[in-house]
Amino acid sequence: MEPYLENPQLANFESLKRNRDLFDGDVVPQIKYARVTVGEGDAGSATIGGGPYIEIVASNPAFRYTTAEGRQVPFGKSTLFTWTSKMSCPSFSLPAGPARTGGTCPAALAAAVEKEGTYAEFHPPLSEMPEDEIFICDTCYAGKGRYLMYKSMSLGQVAKLEWVKKTLRAGTFVRQMTEAIASLLNDPDVEELLASKLVSNRFFRIHDSGDFYAPEYYRAWTEVCRNLPKVMFWAPTRMWVYRAWREVFQNYPPPKNLALRPSALFTSAPPPQIPGMAAGTTSVEGKMKKPVKNCPAYEGDAEHSCAAARCRTCWAEKHKPVNYMTH
Repeated sequence: MEPYLENPQLANFESLKRNRDLFDGDVVPQIKYARVTVGEGDAGSATIGGGPYIEIVASNPAFRYTTAEGRQVPFGKSTLFTWTSKMSCPSFSLPAGPARTGGTCPAALAAAVEKEGTYAEFHPPLSEMPEDEIFICDTCYAGKGRYLMYKSMSLGQVAKLEWVKKTLRAGTFVRQMTEAIASLLNDPDVEELLASKLVSNRFFRIHDSGDFYAPEYYRAWTEVCRNLPKVMFWAPTRMWVYRAWREVFQNYPPPKNLALRPSALFTSAPPPQIPGMAAGTTSVEGKMKKPVKNCPAYEGDAEHSCAAARCRTCWAEKHKPVNYMTH
């Protein structure tokens, strides 16, 4: 039995590494485009297809992956954006977890955070974490569930990371990412199509999986945000735990339309407050008192999404700390 079935509460980055190691190819640096389509997913949720994508040139022409149903499928392209049902908007996804597993989250390891030490200026030390609480990265949704179950998701994230590295070296990342996001804005038919499923093209999440793994990558995203002032961006990050990264954020402050939010390290910890960044986030069982905003997406019996809850606090209200109630 697969580890994610044995303990669905815990992330398994080692298993994700096995998925990622299947990648056998190169990526074409120039983004390509397909017509955007909308379909019906589980429980009536929207599934988005088409749009910007990355073409993959396999080193081995027989490069394939095995689906959850056991079918062998060629892996020739990866959509550039992720469309998670909860956020009701496009996002960008990189491999999550520590570098040793092919991830882009250096702070995903508690030992790496504790070694830095300077984070304790802004957050309770991990050594004082109550026994009944959990290091949040150990339960990261991007390290389990569908992210782990479907190899196509892991391979797509590896392809996107390769594309990021290649375009950063070539100096084309900012232009291409700007054009890709703008492609969802400049076509009224696309906007109407997305709106029919309560999906917005005016909000964008940087990283539904992964983190800012390098300063030049973060700086490139700030330029993308400045190029698209009509789009609201949100980026959760753990990189604030490192002194060198806090200096990066101060030297290259996020633009007005980017909510750069520091994430708490363990459940029940207060939302971090870092100079120059938006209010932080945490995960606490039950509701917290004001000024913390308790995420309403998982309340009630309705569809669990930002659109259904009519809430865009994470993007638009940078002064409000947020609690994603433990669920």
